[in-house]
Amino acid sequence: MRRFLGLAILTVPLWGSANQDFRPLAWEWHGSLERGKAVDIRGITGDIRAFPSTTGALEVSASIETDGVRETVEIRAVESLTGMTFCAVRRGSSACASDSLSAPAARVDYEVHLPAGVHLTARTVNGEIDARSLSGNVDATTVNGGVVVSTSGIVQARTVNGSIDAALLKPFWAGAPEFSAINGRIKVTVPTKVNLDVHAETRNGRIVTNVPDFRGVSTEQRLDGHVGGSGGTGNRLVIRTLNGTIELRQNF
Repeated sequence: MRRFLGLAILTVPLWGSANQDFRPLAWEWHGSLERGKAVDIRGITGDIRAFPSTTGALEVSASIETDGVRETVEIRAVESLTGMTFCAVRRGSSACASDSLSAPAARVDYEVHLPAGVHLTARTVNGEIDARSLSGNVDATTVNGGVVVSTSGIVQARTVNGSIDAALLKPFWAGAPEFSAINGRIKVTVPTKVNLDVHAETRNGRIVTNVPDFRGVSTEQRLDGHVGGSGGTGNRLVIRTLNGTIELRQNF
C-alpha cells in the first residue's frame, strides 16, 4: 500500500435492475498495514466477519446484494494516518454515510483478514459482527444483531437487540473491556490468572458466574468486586444489559 498524506479512494460501480438475476457481487482489496494501525469497517445492512491474516497482508472483501434496488453502489477504501476505512456509498458521494438514509440500500457483507497487531473498528446497523482469534483491539457496534469476539487486545462491544459472546485471551489489558446490550444476553470468558476489578449489572435478568476467587458484592442482578490477585491493577471489566442474562466464566 502506498504511503502518503492524502486519501486513497478506490471505487467499484455495481448496478441493479429489476429484471436481473441478483447474485451477490464481489469486491476485493488487499495491501499492507503496520502493527498499531486500525481498520474501520462501516456498514449499515450486512454482517462483518474478521479473522487473522495468514499472509501477513490486510485483505478485505465485500459481497454486495442489491436485491432489486436501482442504484449504483461504490465500495471505497480510504487511507489515513491512522489506518484504512472501508464503506459502501451511493454514486457520487465523497464520504462514508453517517446514517441509514444517506447510505445505499444494498446489503453489504464484509470479510476482513487482519495482520497481527492491527486494530478493528466494526460498525453496522442491521447485521452480525464476528471477530475471532485476533491480537489487536476490537471496537464492535451493531443495533440489530449479535457480536462474537475473541482477542488478546482491548474489547468494546455494544448492541441493542442481540447477544454478545466474548473471550478475553490474555489476563491483562491497557484499557477496560466494556460490553453493553439493551435486549440480549452477554457472556464473557476470562483466562486463568486474571487480575481485574469487575462491575456487572442487569435489570431484567440474572448474573451467572463460575469464577471461584471473586471477592465483593454478588447478587442475582449485580456484581461488584475483584477477581484474582490483590486488586488495584487498573484492569476493570464492565458488563451491562437491561433485558438479559450475564454470564461471567473463567477458563481453568
